[in-house]
Amino acid sequence: MSHAPPPSRRGLLLSLAAGATSLVPTWRARANPVFADFPFQLGVAAGDPVEDGFVIWTRLAPKPLEPGGGMPPVAAPVTWEVAADPGFTQVVRRGEALARPELGHSVHVEVAGLEPDRDYAYRFLAGGEASPPGRARTTPTRSAQPRRARFGVVGCQSYEQGLYTAHRRIAEEGLDFIYCYGDYIYEGRGAAAPPRPGSPRAHLGGEIYSLDDYRRRYAQYKMDPDLQASHASAAWFCTWDDHEIDNNWVGDKDQDGTPPEIFNLRRQAAVQAYYEHMPLRASSFPRGAGMQVYRSAAWGRLLDLNLLDTRSFRTDQPCGDKWATTCDAV
Repeated sequence: MSHAPPPSRRGLLLSLAAGATSLVPTWRARANPVFADFPFQLGVAAGDPVEDGFVIWTRLAPKPLEPGGGMPPVAAPVTWEVAADPGFTQVVRRGEALARPELGHSVHVEVAGLEPDRDYAYRFLAGGEASPPGRARTTPTRSAQPRRARFGVVGCQSYEQGLYTAHRRIAEEGLDFIYCYGDYIYEGRGAAAPPRPGSPRAHLGGEIYSLDDYRRRYAQYKMDPDLQASHASAAWFCTWDDHEIDNNWVGDKDQDGTPPEIFNLRRQAAVQAYYEHMPLRASSFPRGAGMQVYRSAAWGRLLDLNLLDTRSFRTDQPCGDKWATTCDAV
């Protein structure tokens, strides 16, 4: 039997920050939080499945559109459960995580020790409240040869350009997993400008720059019941494109010529908010203005997944970002 090496100090700190475990004395957290409203209004999500587990996510936000999500600036304990059946009569894993104010009271739990290639149910409990349940499937073993994989592909989901009925349909499909290629949110101004002609709904506020701005934008998206149903129906593999930060950003450059040191402040806020709202592992924990979203996964021997970061390490778009244009820079 092989034994994993002891965790490094850095790795332990990342795990603590991600909410996967806690060595903090209970007196420093609010043991029995009382919420102003239902705390799981942003739903639940699972992500990055492997053969023995996956990440489960939620964020406590009784007032999702307010600064701080309506939570006091203290950590709150959250119980999590993973069950072999949708009714939670066969709970196979259970634990407690801390929802920390530094991370918007989000929780990322890396569940392990499960069986490969099977469905599990999961949920969270806090302050006498229970979250909606979610479903996630572990991957087949790396040597297995599954006959098929059924997955959904989503992205470019501008809130102002349509309703999320496609997400509702995906939630009904019983898929093995869902892949989101990016543009989970859009950063542009909303109610500050006239809505697009025929638009069924508008973003709240102007263009987003601060951490509170990005948190509110994610909350507005995640309050959509169809998007919540899509997340709850299967584990997601997530990566980003440009609108999670700013249209056409590349490295430390934006489209407006902002000095890099200033734009990196905006990137840092956006990157933190992205982590706070996605079911990502501690390996993607933000580091300054960046985070690692490129990674790989597999579905047995049938499918290899290479998830890319198409923004952080590339050169700038040529031709002044114009479409259908040829210039010398091409």
